[in-house]
Amino acid sequence: AVVAESVALCPLLAQMPAKKKSGSRKDHGPGAEPHENPAEPASGEAGASGAPPPETTKDPPEPDSKAGDPEAESGSESDSGSEQGDGAAPAQDDSMPKFKSRAELRAWEAELKEAALADAATIKRLEEVRARREKAKAEREMAEKAQAEEEARRKAEAEAAEEARQRALSQRPRLELPGPKDVKTALMKLQECASDDFLKKHGLKGAGGNKLAKIKNAEFQKIFDDFQENGDVAELHKYIGT
Repeated sequence: AVVAESVALCPLLAQMPAKKKSGSRKDHGPGAEPHENPAEPASGEAGASGAPPPETTKDPPEPDSKAGDPEAESGSESDSGSEQGDGAAPAQDDSMPKFKSRAELRAWEAELKEAALADAATIKRLEEVRARREKAKAEREMAEKAQAEEEARRKAEAEAAEEARQRALSQRPRLELPGPKDVKTALMKLQECASDDFLKKHGLKGAGGNKLAKIKNAEFQKIFDDFQENGDVAELHKYIGT
């Protein structure tokens, strides 16, 4: 009965994990080394029962706390990107053309420089044109101002002369008595300026040159004095040409 009971317990014992026996350190004297005796399953019992050796259990791997977390993944990606970007070159501008050789690059730079210089030259020409236009405008304004001043001066002089003439016409002028040689010329001038009544009074109406030449100097003085004293102011001014 004891043998049958032990045979029945063999499969259960075989399934149980074997306990590790810590090696006992026996001091056999000074300088002795420890001796470990690991536990080994009884081959007789295992062979007798036919059960497989016990399997060692392994702890399951710990789940990654970051797995499945989008924030953690994005953070890790940004960290990796920042690490890569620290030593990486800056991104190239897409608007800049790509060149196959340094010669093409230098040619492109030369074109840009030439275009910039052309723009500067154009701006300079425009500034020169604007300066010339402003100068011409200033000169034209000065000429117009001078012309306006000249016209104003001439107008003022004309107005002053007309005023003086009108003032002189309003006054009776004093005629200068002609000499004996100018009697005939003076009488002919009186025929043009004096009124018909005056000419008839002194017999000068329609008189010709011969009759005028026969008039004596004394008689001419009387005629001339009468014209000076009694003639119209306008007739007197007409005689002297004012």
